[in-house]
Amino acid sequence: MKLKSLIGSTKTYIILLVLAIALLLYTVSVGYKQVNRLHKTGDLVSHTFEVQRTIVELSSKFLEVEAIQLKKLFEAEESNLSTIVVTEMGQSLDRLNTLTIDNDAQQERVKALQLLHNKIKVEIDTATIVDATKAPDSLEVKDSIVINYTGLRYKRNERISKLVAESQVIKDRMLAEENYLMVSRKEEYTSQSFLTPMSSLLVALTALGIFLIGFISIYKQKGEINEVNSQVFVQNKKLQETEEFLKGVYKSSNNVISHFEPILDTQKNITDFQFRYTSNAIEKVTGSEQDDIIGGSLLEMYPMVLENGLFVLMKECYVSGNTQEHESVYTFEGEKKYIFNTIVKSANGITNTAWDTTKIKKAEEELKKLNEDLSLQNTIFKEAENVAGVGSFIWYLDDGTATVSDNFYRILGVEPNSFEVTFSSYKEFVHPEDVAIFESIGANIEEKGASTVFAYRVFTKAKGIKHLDLKGKYVEIDNRPVSVGIVQDITSRVEKDRALIESYEKLKISNEELESFNRVASHDLQEPLRKIQMFISRIEDDGEKGMPVGIQNYFGKIKDGTFRMRELIQNLLSYSRIDKINSKFENISLSEVVGKIEDELSQLIKDTGTSISYDNLPDIQGIPFKIEQLCTNLISNSIKYGKSGVAPKIIISAKKVRNSEIVENFSKTTEYYYKISFADNGIGFEPEFASNIFEVFQRLHSKNEYSGTGIGLSICKKIVEKHNGYIHAIGKKDQGSTFVIYLPVN
Repeated sequence: MKLKSLIGSTKTYIILLVLAIALLLYTVSVGYKQVNRLHKTGDLVSHTFEVQRTIVELSSKFLEVEAIQLKKLFEAEESNLSTIVVTEMGQSLDRLNTLTIDNDAQQERVKALQLLHNKIKVEIDTATIVDATKAPDSLEVKDSIVINYTGLRYKRNERISKLVAESQVIKDRMLAEENYLMVSRKEEYTSQSFLTPMSSLLVALTALGIFLIGFISIYKQKGEINEVNSQVFVQNKKLQETEEFLKGVYKSSNNVISHFEPILDTQKNITDFQFRYTSNAIEKVTGSEQDDIIGGSLLEMYPMVLENGLFVLMKECYVSGNTQEHESVYTFEGEKKYIFNTIVKSANGITNTAWDTTKIKKAEEELKKLNEDLSLQNTIFKEAENVAGVGSFIWYLDDGTATVSDNFYRILGVEPNSFEVTFSSYKEFVHPEDVAIFESIGANIEEKGASTVFAYRVFTKAKGIKHLDLKGKYVEIDNRPVSVGIVQDITSRVEKDRALIESYEKLKISNEELESFNRVASHDLQEPLRKIQMFISRIEDDGEKGMPVGIQNYFGKIKDGTFRMRELIQNLLSYSRIDKINSKFENISLSEVVGKIEDELSQLIKDTGTSISYDNLPDIQGIPFKIEQLCTNLISNSIKYGKSGVAPKIIISAKKVRNSEIVENFSKTTEYYYKISFADNGIGFEPEFASNIFEVFQRLHSKNEYSGTGIGLSICKKIVEKHNGYIHAIGKKDQGSTFVIYLPVN
């Protein structure tokens, strides 16, 4: 009775209601806290992914700067792309600093990355100043000293490569830290995702108990119960949204995130791992579908992990709990890929984050090849310096120190690096008379970019005095005045110039003597001949009839001799003056020239019965009266050396030929030539005399057989050479001869 009355008591219901409300509030608060914790855990996971993405983005900026600098070094490309990337790198650093503000260890690494960024920015800014001054593959000069500009760029790229390598080490540490945080936060998320439904269930059970204990009271407060159920529904919906958000985060990552649970045998030994989860990024890396992988066996799908050691590390991580790292080459769908794995222990298994580093490896291989090519180019450059007899230098004008190439030392006659090159040490090699020239290199303050050229002498131990030519360009490096450039041994050139000057002076004297001879020949030598001819004519007019026949013969021979002497002098003068003719070239019709010569030699042609045939002769460029003299000499020569009793026959022909068709060996200055031939039926000549007949005073017959001075063909050769052409003769004794002339079309 007491129990029944106690249960039916209003006070009991009030107490039960209060207890129920308290319990309900407690369970609701616990559930609410669980949902908030789950939401916060999801935010932390999202935050970790954002940090990882920013780290990878920043790492790619470092590598991009390195690649751009290498490209600029070898392709002579000039752009501000490096500056843009460095600016973007700074923005990524600011974002990373904000994201890791609550992680002291990561903050220290961010500071280290910021320091590396500042160093790279200094290198890029310096490079921009230097590149703006001069193209990278050129040599620049200042104050007479020369620098190897490619060497500066190479060293700068080496420094940038080292800074990038340091950034990659820091990146790997930061990613490892974030992966560890990711695993721990996922474990917390898993725990929270388990507790939250339990809390919701507890709330539901509590509500049901309250309903059973105080149906009447709860029925009266039906609206309050509905409100509580509504709150539970909202919390469950938030939980589902959080789960979807995490799945979206996993999908957005380029890394393959997989969770495994061990498969144990009867002795509790790990024989395999089962895929419990993997992100969809695995489809891009391996080509396998995500749904086909989840739930499958690791060794069945990827047996190569036994050979490359990844499986052993996964077991070690599960047993010891220590984070493991592994990198190896995998072949997926016929394509080789480098995969870097980070393995961490989780609550019921292990989590592996796989990063496809194929592009980075290829970039490293390309960088290695570029370094090898650069080393080869440096070797070639050194050999080129040695062959060309030049040396390169970088001379700092503020303190006189210098960096010089090995061949610079060799030019001085010493072994490379046998002494430290400075203004004072190098001045000991300079000739005392040229010290002032050398000192002006350091004392002269040039405007930026101005060039200097010096020629001076040095003493060497082995070869005595050498003449050097120094070309330098003034630049500023790190706000220091610098002269960069080359020095060349020009001793042999100076000696050749000196010999050339001496030869010129001798030639000048010889020409003056020849001019004096021409004056004498044109006036003094011809004057006695004119008097001899005049007095012989008077003697013949006054007493030829009473003069004995023998005396008349003597006077006839004197007349012939004086005539030949005068003709010889005139021909010599004509021969010596050909090179001094500066008349302008004109368009000349060869047909008209030959027709004019026929008129002038008409009496000779008539007396000898000569026939001259020609047709379609071209127009050429030349000096008119010299071309007439050339043709006259050749036609007269053919008539003079005709066969006895046979009427001379001369055939003149011409055609246009390409220089490659000409077999004769002479300097061909144009693509096309006119081949002009003068063929006759005269006495000809022996083939071995084909070149001799063009020499001065060379006669194949005595003056009693054929008249002439032996200069006519020499004059022809001079005229043809004056017109940048070539002449040669073809003949056979008693079978006529042919004179072939090549004259440029233009």
